[in-house]
Amino acid sequence: MSVLAHARTLSDVISGHAGERPDKVAFETLYGHSVTFGDFNRRVNRLTQALLAKGIAHGDRVAILSRNRPEYVEVFGTSRAGLITVPLNWRLAAPELARLIAHSEPRVLFVDESHRDLVESLRASLTSVEHFVLIGAAHDGWTSYESLLGSGQDTEPATQARPEDVLCLIYTSGTTGAPKGVAVTHAAAVGNARTSATEMLGLSAQDNTMAVMPLFHAGGMWYHLFPSFATGCTTLILSEFEPGTVLRELQARRISNVHLVPTMIGALLALPAAATADLRHVRLLFYAASSMPPDLLRRAMLAFPSCGFAQSYGSTEGGVITVLGPADHRRAREPEGERLLESCGRPFTGHDVRVVDHVDQDVPQGGIGEIEVRSPDLMRGYWHNDQETIAVLRSGWLKTGDLGYFDSEGYLYIVDRKNDMIVTGGENVYPNEVEAQLFADPSVAEAAVFGIPDPRWVEKVVAAVVLRAGSTSTAEEMIDRLRGRLAHYKCPKAIFFTNTLPKSAVGKVLRKELRKQYGA
Repeated sequence: MSVLAHARTLSDVISGHAGERPDKVAFETLYGHSVTFGDFNRRVNRLTQALLAKGIAHGDRVAILSRNRPEYVEVFGTSRAGLITVPLNWRLAAPELARLIAHSEPRVLFVDESHRDLVESLRASLTSVEHFVLIGAAHDGWTSYESLLGSGQDTEPATQARPEDVLCLIYTSGTTGAPKGVAVTHAAAVGNARTSATEMLGLSAQDNTMAVMPLFHAGGMWYHLFPSFATGCTTLILSEFEPGTVLRELQARRISNVHLVPTMIGALLALPAAATADLRHVRLLFYAASSMPPDLLRRAMLAFPSCGFAQSYGSTEGGVITVLGPADHRRAREPEGERLLESCGRPFTGHDVRVVDHVDQDVPQGGIGEIEVRSPDLMRGYWHNDQETIAVLRSGWLKTGDLGYFDSEGYLYIVDRKNDMIVTGGENVYPNEVEAQLFADPSVAEAAVFGIPDPRWVEKVVAAVVLRAGSTSTAEEMIDRLRGRLAHYKCPKAIFFTNTLPKSAVGKVLRKELRKQYGA
């Protein structure tokens, strides 16, 4: 923990472990590929120096569109020289990706082989990108990742990032669907890693961890993989979640710490092999990115009785905020503590959390209001969006947009999302963004998008639609049209046709009433 305890930037972490444990494996894959901490440092140096030699400089953006792999983390490593990494969600549709790239204006775009054709279809419109780098076999018009890396010198860059410098931009859709790039500094990323590793995950350099969450997510990169790397663990990186593979590798590699979302846990429990799997070495199962239905959590705790459970409430903008740790979960096994399974825990050390009313006054204990957080690990702001930044960052406090309350013991409970955001399979979906695409459909007169409970996805995206007079459009046709404009996880899994939508006195659609009506 000494490296992480004293680190102030990502570069400090990379160099520290290269010096302390150069021959230990940092990352490994299913296919026998592994990278030691010493090799990782050398490869990051070469990649960084190669980019600097091409004129990429401090503050320039470097984007990556790829599935999980060790090279993904190497691209993040170039931030040691002040370059800003932009991880792109590979589940987005082409127009959505084009908007994010136009907004962040990267000069370099790293792409894995599976997304090369997609980028080729957009290439003419990506005017800021000067260098297209392919992680994989060489192709015309692309620079090979390994040849680029091989052209760089194995020396640390002369100019190093400072703690207050932006390390990465992580995009989160706004309620209007407009791109919002969360600017995360080195200090915030390292601070979040330190908090996660010590107070939530209980990591040591002896842990073997598994990274299966997408690394374009703050939760996948900054709340689990980076804390594992920064502690000196060996991490197995999986490109995607496949239940049988995860269960097999948890056993075969004696994984001691893993981050899964509730949807993944449900899929594991559904495997017949789970009943006889030997998972006694799994010390901690961390679940986040989506609330865990209490019934599913109880099933998981019964299935894996020797495993500790932990969850965290947080956000891309605010980092980790609260933790419900293993001791809390053990307490929840008793009847008097069962209510804790509906909580997201208590604030981390150094994190101030409050619940306020509409005029930013603290509400009494037990009263419901908006959750705000103040900590050293907040975002710097939204990239090129001062108006939105000012709206959520006020006098050092971040307005989360979530509604909740504290109980008498200081446990926080989330009761609703102020902005009606839907969390489906760990992915955030904003109703207004989907509604905008529905309203573009010539057959739609009115539409409202909302989430309803689902045993697999926790919540699923659905819509209530009023058709235009004379329209004969079916739900299947409407969903097919949406899939050309939206990521598939954002598309409604069901469309309910109705003659009217419930509305308030001022004409606002009442999604709460729709959830009640169709949630059953």
